[in-house]
Order: sequence, then C-alpha cells, then structure tokens
Amino acid sequence: MQLSDIQAAEKRTAGQIICTPCTRSLTLSAMVGSELYLKFENLQFTASFKERGALNCLLQLDEGQRAAGVIAMSAGNHAQALAYHGRRLGVPTCIVMPRFTPNAKVAQTRVFGAEVILHGSQFDETLAFTEALALERQRVLVHPFDDPRVIAGQGTVALEMLSQVPALDAIVVPVGGGGLISGMALAVKGLRPSVEVIGVQMERFASAYNAFHGDSAGGGPPATVAEGIAVKVPGARTMPLIRRLVDDMVLVTEQQVEQGIFNLLEIEKTLVEGAGAAALAAVFADTPRFRGRRVGLVLSGGNIDMMILSSILQRGLVRTRRLVRLAVEIPDVPGALARLTGVLAELESNIVDIQHQRTFGVSSVRATRVSLVLQMRGEEQADQVLDVLAQQGYEAGVPD
Repeated sequence: MQLSDIQAAEKRTAGQIICTPCTRSLTLSAMVGSELYLKFENLQFTASFKERGALNCLLQLDEGQRAAGVIAMSAGNHAQALAYHGRRLGVPTCIVMPRFTPNAKVAQTRVFGAEVILHGSQFDETLAFTEALALERQRVLVHPFDDPRVIAGQGTVALEMLSQVPALDAIVVPVGGGGLISGMALAVKGLRPSVEVIGVQMERFASAYNAFHGDSAGGGPPATVAEGIAVKVPGARTMPLIRRLVDDMVLVTEQQVEQGIFNLLEIEKTLVEGAGAAALAAVFADTPRFRGRRVGLVLSGGNIDMMILSSILQRGLVRTRRLVRLAVEIPDVPGALARLTGVLAELESNIVDIQHQRTFGVSSVRATRVSLVLQMRGEEQADQVLDVLAQQGYEAGVPD
C-alpha cells in the first residue's frame, strides 16, 4: 500500500461521507499546555470513522460483487457503517455478530437494512463462521481492519487533518486492530514525515502495543470501557505498517479514558465512546511529552451505551468531588438530624441521599450514624464542609 491508495480513496468517497471538523480546544489546550486539535469523527452519520473504510470498499466492488452482496463480522461500528452505506448503494449486507452482542447494537444494524446473524462467543469462532459463510454465499468478506481497501479509506482522516491544520507536530490515534492508524500513518509519512504518529491502546488490550515493542504478552481482563479497540490480535496487514511508520505506541488506563469521556462531554459538549477518548487520555497521562506542541487527536467514535455513560458521569462527579459521600455521627436525640442538615444547608451543600442508621451501626447506643451523599461545587467546597463540621464537634469521614 502507498499514499496514492489513500488519495484515491479520498476522491472516491468525496461527498458521501462527512469531512468532519478539526478544531482547537481552547480549554483542553490550556489544561495540558499544548495546542490540541480535535478531529470529530463521532459526527459521521453512524458516529464513527468506520464509514470511510466501509464505503471505500463498497465503491470498488464490480457489478457481480455488488449484486451478490457483502458480509462482515462486527459487533459495533463497522457493522453499522457497512450496513448504512450498503443500503444507500443498493448492496445487500450480512453482518455476523457474536451471540453476546447487546440488543441495542443488533437493532441499530438491522435498522440500516442488514441481515444480522448471531453466532459464536469468541472472536475466532465468529470469524471462522463468517469466512465459511462468505464462501458458501459467494459474497465479498469485508474485514473490519485487515483489508487494504478499508485501511486506505481510514487513512483519509489524516489527509483531512493535514489540510485543516497544516502545522501539526503530532497526531494521536486510538488503536484496536490497526486499520485506522496504519492508514493514517501512510498518509502522514507520505506527506509530512516530520509529524509524529502515536498510537494508543488500553492496558487491558495491548496486543499492538506489545507487538510494536517486541513483547508477546497477551491481553488482560475481558472487560473495558473502550470496547471499540478491544482487539486481542492486530491485523496481519496492519501490524507491519505500524512497525514501519508509527513513531510510538502508548497505553492508557480505564480511569484515564473514563475521565477523557467526562472531560469531552463537559468541556467540548461532545459525546464519545471509550475508544474515542483514548487519544485525549494519552495526552493527559503524559503532558510533558506534548507541552508546547500542536497535537491532533482523533475522536474516533461516539457510540456509547447509555448505562455505561451514566456510570461514567456519576464516577466523574465523584472523582472531581462534586458528589461526596460522608458518614457523620450525631447524638440520638430529637432535633440532632435537623441541626446537621441545617449546618449543611448554610454551607450550600445539597443532600442527594441520606441514611439514618441506628440498629446496624457501630456508634454508641446514645448516638447514631448518618450517611450522606452531598452535591458540591468541587474540591474547595468539600474541604470547607469537612472543616466546618469538625469545628462544630461532628465526627465526619468516608463511610466504610
């Protein structure tokens, strides 16, 4: 593969996908001491960059292949992208998903007109079934990342970024199987070799990171907030490109990515999935490396489960001490609870939840323990509340 493949993909797909914005975040830039430019791939119609590779592949089918249709294995963004553009172009699409795929993803893929087959519980099992079905039905198999046409399509993200922000010093890209970063690295090193290309993986799914650094270590626990890049084995085509063209690979933690989702929603008012926040998480994890540089971050997608998002937001409020849990011991006499809540009201701390425990507490029989969840403005107010409670004779701390 070469730069011309990506340039051809850009011309081929022009007008059929969104040229997403790549704009500077003033607030995030100030927080890390860099000039951060966000590439909003979460604004594509199906909310991820995957449309680029899927569309580029579909547009290169001959008449017979278009009539027979395509097949793919995916439990997420690739499935929706292929189904959407397949319907738009009149190409029959079959998507094979693992049996444990959430119903919401299955339903959304069917909305775009794809036939959905649920089969297998492991990647290898599902992939083997998909490959066999492709041969049986004589359909083109569109791999989610290890296909030259897909890689070329994903590389168009970099062409747009270099056009939108010509003076970038580095580009940070989330990495799963490697389709996005290998295509982008081809484009960047073909046009601006001085621009550093850095890949980001989760600590729990570090297959490409390990291969890049010469380590054969396997993945970690199966659960991650960034399921979009939770790939156990990088592509046979993508990994050589990554080794040759990518400058570095780094790792981020679950908590760092959660905070990235929280920051992007609160500051930029944009919703991303875990993979979409990985690039920002990497910059916050190592601010000295990026200080004073112009850095492009790919917000790769925005398809996040609402229950997961709800949990991330609650945890983010706790992490920034805007939700604080306290246990306060008060005398077991009439009016004691009213007095405590009055003190909290004077401190402008809103009570979100309260539990008044007598029987199962560890306090004296003449006292009772009150557990509270308080809404705060942040660290400063939380410390003020603790100080005032102590001054007024209350024993307050974090509940067991």
